[in-house]
Amino acid sequence: MHISELDTPAVVVDLDILDKNLSEMAAYCAQHGLSLRPHTKTHKIPEIARMQIRAGARGITVAKLGEAEIMAREGLDDIFVAYPIVGSGKLDRLVDLARRGRLTVSTDSAEVALGISDAARGAGVTIRLLAEMDAGLRRCGVQTPDDLVALAQYMNRLPSIEFLGFMFFPGQVRLPPAEQAPVLGRIDARLQEAQEKLYRSGIQVRVVSGGSTPTAYQSHLMKTVTEIRPGTYVYNDMNTVTIGATELSRCAVTVHVTVVSVAVKGRAVIDGGSKTFSSDLLRGGEGRGFGLSVERPGVILESMSEEHGHLNVEACPGELKVGDRLRFIPNHVCTTVNMHDEVWGVRSEEIVERWPVAGRGRVR
Repeated sequence: MHISELDTPAVVVDLDILDKNLSEMAAYCAQHGLSLRPHTKTHKIPEIARMQIRAGARGITVAKLGEAEIMAREGLDDIFVAYPIVGSGKLDRLVDLARRGRLTVSTDSAEVALGISDAARGAGVTIRLLAEMDAGLRRCGVQTPDDLVALAQYMNRLPSIEFLGFMFFPGQVRLPPAEQAPVLGRIDARLQEAQEKLYRSGIQVRVVSGGSTPTAYQSHLMKTVTEIRPGTYVYNDMNTVTIGATELSRCAVTVHVTVVSVAVKGRAVIDGGSKTFSSDLLRGGEGRGFGLSVERPGVILESMSEEHGHLNVEACPGELKVGDRLRFIPNHVCTTVNMHDEVWGVRSEEIVERWPVAGRGRVR
């Protein structure tokens, strides 16, 4: 089927670009001796996770147990849950996953670590733990190297736990890659301080897991880091473009929509609104709207109601007509994909894949 026959709204993945994105990140990690453990939050699709493994990733990262369960059911067996696990129901699910493959979890608290230890001991399994340090985002993570050392020492004493090392997420680093070195250097210094203190106490740090898509290709500047967890890189989006972390030509996802009304002068309406596109604003550059119109850059997706996308077409050369099709690169691709049941894979404008977004809505 030709792409023009696809009903809209639809999320379309250019598979040639996807292949390039996967191979380029894997090659970078191989060149610098880094393990690649991509975060599947961007695509939530087991087949793409398997593509990442085939390209060179050593395992995958997820945020929630529901995502891990989907991936494990599809044969992915080395999974890092980069999220604190709290509550008896979740702990039961966690140990069930641990029976089926290699499972690692991160936390910034002794309470969560103890709960995981007790559950693992009761189930007769071993779970790997990483202690989380705040890299500046102020979301999760202990605040000082001494706090990190204390948490790691506590984890190392727990039964049915294998302490692996540290994790961090530099999500606040939105600088162009050429300007990131000083910030990453300061994070690295704190990690190194903690690592050296643990080494002197007889505890080995085998894994330091970090990275994000914006900082991924600067990860080699951090000498403590052993693996990285980029997610958005598989597809990329306008946020990664406008901070200089990628180029438009490396954006693999477009949202295809149809013009359904041109009744209001200077405006047009498309069949995709806030239930089709992420409502995240652009985080870099000076662009407006909720995505970039590929064919008509002068068209601005200015606002959205639930099922209507409101276009400002005042700067658009040539009038839009009812029935015209447009493609938008979303500002934030992860949250956009999560609103759709399926994505369509294309090569040379021909649809060759249909993938259910199997992890969609798995927030528990």
